[in-house]
Amino acid sequence: MELPFEVGALYNRQKQIHGVFGGQQQGGISTPKEHPLVIAFTGEAGVSHGYHDFWDDDEVFHYFGEGQVGDMKYVAGNRAIGEHIKDGKTLVVFQMMGKGRPYRYLGRFMCQSSYVQPGTPDREGQLRSAIVFRLRSLEASLGLAASESDQAEIDAAIDDVGATSTRRETEVRTKQRLFRERLIGVEKGCRLTGIEDLRFLRASHIKPWADSTHSERVDGENGLLLAPHADLLFDQGWISFSSSGRLLVSNVLPTDVRSRIGLKLDAPRQRGPFSNRQIGYLEFHRDVVFGARSPKIG
Repeated sequence: MELPFEVGALYNRQKQIHGVFGGQQQGGISTPKEHPLVIAFTGEAGVSHGYHDFWDDDEVFHYFGEGQVGDMKYVAGNRAIGEHIKDGKTLVVFQMMGKGRPYRYLGRFMCQSSYVQPGTPDREGQLRSAIVFRLRSLEASLGLAASESDQAEIDAAIDDVGATSTRRETEVRTKQRLFRERLIGVEKGCRLTGIEDLRFLRASHIKPWADSTHSERVDGENGLLLAPHADLLFDQGWISFSSSGRLLVSNVLPTDVRSRIGLKLDAPRQRGPFSNRQIGYLEFHRDVVFGARSPKIG
């Protein structure tokens, strides 16, 4: 079915989602009666209860079903997700951006299977069995571009000749896609511009791809969402961040560039604290990438 949504863009739940298709306006799964559609919402709710949806190494999205107290049951919205192919319905996923905020469209998904996860806390903190769905994205991307250096790595793999390079290109693209999928669960938007629409952002590794291990390359906490011009500055070491989130600007960034680039580099900003793993990666960025442009930060 045709949908008026673009992957990576933001939409108001009441007006632009339910106002068009109907369905329950509360809860994590909505099943409009008049349209062959199942709408799943991922994000804040599960985290507040002590669990979270996640992407595994095979790019399968593990989505926890609905049911706030007691064992989850394979009924209502949970059944709708598990049986959406059999029922001839399209499954789409939106990401919650926070209370009162718009929702980010992640695209169409297909439910491959489900399993029961014991020991999962409910709303009251009691352990119960949760139903978890294995979802496969049907989208080529999340509308999120790779950073400058990551794109160069992809281009290099494409420029090589032979079967080995073809396998390498596939491997690089897969890792890049998994990194981006995981990153949007860590960072909501650009810490310099405030932009949250993925169509206008890049997925930037904090510790560069070339310096990272396999696990670090696909770790969403080794990343930031940045507008293209902010990504260029960060990627090349003209800017960095302190562990507390303070923006650091190289003292050799040309004054003319600083005044014309369109970023308020001196403005105070707060977009939530960095995680412990992000802080570790940022230490590397300050010492190695930013440090190549500026004196070492103590």
